Amino acid sequence: MEEKSPLKESIPRSLVDLELPSYTDSPQPHPPRFLDPRVVEAHFAPLMKNPPTAEERWARKANATPFPGL
Repeated sequence: MEEKSPLKESIPRSLVDLELPSYTDSPQPHPPRFLDPRVVEAHFAPLMKNPPTAEERWARKANATPFPGL
């Protein structure tokens, strides 16, 4: 059986032939967004079946220790 030569597309290219985007075209970071916590809580409220009260949330944090790296 006669072997066919590989297609030009399947031949590996050298690193010199690759076209890389310039660094000026790189994505720019987004500015920080500050969201109102009440809006965020209202958005996720349907997902929480038994949401903890504010007192329950603070009770879990009562014995917390700060992160040792700070």
